[in-house]
Amino acid sequence: MGVHLMRRDLAGLNKKREHGGIPRPAKALMAVAVVIAAAATACTPVAPSGPFAVPAAPCADVVLVTARGSSQDVASWEAVSINRNFRKQLASVAPGRSLRILELGDLNGDAVLDPGGYPASGFDQVVGVDTRAASPEDYAILGGYNESRRVGAAEAVSVLEQIAASCPNSRLAVVGTSMGADSIALGLRQVSQATEERIDTLHLFGDPRFTRGPWARALRVQVPSGHGLLGPRLPYVPAGLVSRTVSWCGEFDGTCSGVWPLSIFQVIADCSEFRQFAWCSRRHIDYDYWAHEPAMREAAAEVARRAGWANEG
Repeated sequence: MGVHLMRRDLAGLNKKREHGGIPRPAKALMAVAVVIAAAATACTPVAPSGPFAVPAAPCADVVLVTARGSSQDVASWEAVSINRNFRKQLASVAPGRSLRILELGDLNGDAVLDPGGYPASGFDQVVGVDTRAASPEDYAILGGYNESRRVGAAEAVSVLEQIAASCPNSRLAVVGTSMGADSIALGLRQVSQATEERIDTLHLFGDPRFTRGPWARALRVQVPSGHGLLGPRLPYVPAGLVSRTVSWCGEFDGTCSGVWPLSIFQVIADCSEFRQFAWCSRRHIDYDYWAHEPAMREAAAEVARRAGWANEG
């Protein structure tokens, strides 16, 4: 959450990334284009069912499910980075394997928010009394955040269960950013054990409930309170997923470190001349700069290893 909630109102953030020229709108972060490679596994296509219907399509060898952070529109620059890196790395370790990418809130990949889909609510929507708060994780004053998180979690459960049931040979990879990380993790508590076992890899970026553990990729990050800005999530992920989870936290990310004053560095719209400094390259908005490539390399390698494709490349 943190600065993602501030970014939609910060002037000057409609820039292009200096590496790759990816558009960077102020509200945007997580995007998805449905990508199906030429070959498809011989299994039943996904059929729409329920409130979060996955559009019918041939079953892919790998399905990547992603969830964006707060204030992000669907089909935005950070998802382009995640998708591009995962596709590239999968092609490297398992050439010829087909891939489908599904973003929560944009399951048909048309870059328009699905009716009733995960909204990734922005700064002007997260605060409010939550009359449905049911756990210590649901701060009563963050009603909008909590509801967005609950919708994201419900959609994650629905999508994962649909794919697992309809495409028994598809491998599952899951990625969440900021509020999307929190939503994904909440949803994973609710999936069936059979579906949980189908998930080969889980990568989280800038999780507002980050805690240290075997999943942490947080070099030089100080977490004085022991958790991210919104407190701990216990358990952090289901026990069966601990060995397949990686959670990334940047040195100057006030959201996952819980050190909220660090968020002030994100008001700097363009600091491309100072990338050698962590305050300009390890913020909540910089995961595409330093983390997506190694993260998606690791994710693709884990999928290939668990699928027995490790030697295909």
